[in-house]
Amino acid sequence: MTRATVGGKAQIVVGDTTSHGGQVVSGSPSSTWSRAEIPIVRKGDKVTCPKCEPHIFEIAEGCDGSLDFGAPVALEGHKTTCGAILIAESGGAD
Repeated sequence: MTRATVGGKAQIVVGDTTSHGGQVVSGSPSSTWSRAEIPIVRKGDKVTCPKCEPHIFEIAEGCDGSLDFGAPVALEGHKTTCGAILIAESGGAD
């Protein structure tokens, strides 16, 4: 199943990875992707980072034109506060 895209970039969901080898660990409490009900991710949600201390960081960017309860939705290519880039894993935009 193809996930939603905004401007040709895939939405990030919990479980996606980062360019630093981390993983998205928090997301929307009510907005999900697919039948598996995987939470979509917004600016301010959390990621892990094995390269940077303290190893938990926020997503620093989001799409202001696509909001989830007032928070901009995170898309592939957006950055975290440690500088890692978000990567849409399986089921990314086709």
